[in-house]
Amino acid sequence: MNLDEMKETTLSSESIYDGAIINVEKDTVRLPDGNTSIREVVRHPGGVSVCAIDHDLNVYFVRQFRYPFGTVLLELPAGKIDPEENPYDAALRELKEETGLVATDMISLGQIYSSVGFCDEVIHMYMAVSVEQREQCLDAGEFVKVEKIPIAEAVQMVIRGEITDAKTVASLLKAYIILDQLQQQYEEQAQV
Repeated sequence: MNLDEMKETTLSSESIYDGAIINVEKDTVRLPDGNTSIREVVRHPGGVSVCAIDHDLNVYFVRQFRYPFGTVLLELPAGKIDPEENPYDAALRELKEETGLVATDMISLGQIYSSVGFCDEVIHMYMAVSVEQREQCLDAGEFVKVEKIPIAEAVQMVIRGEITDAKTVASLLKAYIILDQLQQQYEEQAQV
């Protein structure tokens, strides 16, 4: 079966929930074999995640209570993209709001799909390597504790299962690999 033959065709779509952050649709689709099935899709405006790293290679995290899991999680600063906002500006905004950090520039770490089986959320990941501390500007109803952890220790926390948030795991590991590659390139150039 080639890739075009794997495509599902939407036959009908019904909005079953319109919320402040997400909308939910129930679609009837035609499958590649001609049969029909139901797809429930969570529509999300998209989000951002920022791995902010200082000159001492510490990463800035936030701890916050996550209601669906009933616990406090350690995550990178992150949030949803506002209407008419581009991902880069959303990342700068979320970093400042949640941590008080201002980044002069950020490097894109690419995108991830948060949960491909039922949600269309795309998370844009960034690494901020030049940050300056300012004042935190939390949204109403937002309660977070900022922590900074050496990047090598944070990677070990991922490996031990102490950091489990998907966007945080992906962003942190990508940033760690990129920094390692940059360090290797620097050392190779220094030897020439």
